[in-house]
Amino acid sequence: MNRDCCEKLSEESIDDSQVAAYLQAQPDFFVRHAWLLEDLKIPHDCAPAVSLIEYQVSLLRQTNRTLCDQIDTLVRIARTNDALLRNMHELTLVLLQSGDLSETVTGVEECLRERFQLEWVALRLFHEGKENIRSDLYLSPACLAAVQTVFDSGEPYVGTPAPSQLDCFFASDETVRSCALVPLRRQEVRGMLAIGSGDRQRFWPGLGKVYLAWLGEVIEAKLATLLARRG
Repeated sequence: MNRDCCEKLSEESIDDSQVAAYLQAQPDFFVRHAWLLEDLKIPHDCAPAVSLIEYQVSLLRQTNRTLCDQIDTLVRIARTNDALLRNMHELTLVLLQSGDLSETVTGVEECLRERFQLEWVALRLFHEGKENIRSDLYLSPACLAAVQTVFDSGEPYVGTPAPSQLDCFFASDETVRSCALVPLRRQEVRGMLAIGSGDRQRFWPGLGKVYLAWLGEVIEAKLATLLARRG
């Protein structure tokens, strides 16, 4: 018998006398099902004082609940990290298989949208004087100015996007309420990875930036190799 069975039985019509009769016929029941004692309230009459046993059991139950909550949190974090690592692996494969700059940019954007389940993704470069191999790949100096502070910092930005950033990286009809801006500035690479979400809490200022930084480094390495070949 387990907790699921007990929950199912509780919905059926079983009265106290039936439970008492069963326990009387099974004197070793709680030996075989000791986990039930974690939740049962067993009186230890010493009124009006609270017995030491009852107090100890209460503390143990509270500790047990706290530990269970902590374990659940750790499991959720582990699952999230595992999913992120698998997605990073998939992105790495996409980058390795990309043959040119246009294919790489398109592959990154599609992978981030599909594998990472991100709503809006824009990988853009600020290289002046290069031929425009994709109509929306290179951005103007005004767009660079819109993210100059983020670009100069070398660290990802997470939070609410400014109107000028929305105009540069996302279409005007897209309702982007939070974003992540990842600067790309390795060797010849000068660009920005912009990720947008309609959820204000998706990219909030307190969000960790480690994975975003790693994401930028992987993309930078591929772009640097491609740009060096073209140079």
